[in-house]
Amino acid sequence: MSRNIPMKVERKADVPSFYAESIQMVHSVAGFKMIIFKDKAEYKNEPSVGPDVLMPRSIIKEIITEVNFSPQQLKILAKIIAEQLKAFESRFGEISLPEQIKKQDNTTASFV
Repeated sequence: MSRNIPMKVERKADVPSFYAESIQMVHSVAGFKMIIFKDKAEYKNEPSVGPDVLMPRSIIKEIITEVNFSPQQLKILAKIIAEQLKAFESRFGEISLPEQIKKQDNTTASFV
């Protein structure tokens, strides 16, 4: 395909937009999968604190979408993300990260 063909990007009105509260990446020999979640809490009454107090009892991770990548696509995406982060940090300053908890097992999936 020629690189001289102009490209137009269109967005339909019903395309969902959401904030990814957590992401899990998994891989196999065939490629990579990024699973995007939104988190919500499950609440229950806690009479010991007060008659009408709701306390979170669990976090429910709801899968919003899954995106599959070939190894080449993910490597290109990683390069684009690195370039965008570098440009962002040069303009706004370094992005600090919270302390990460190390995994206790040997699975290939990881949450962010």
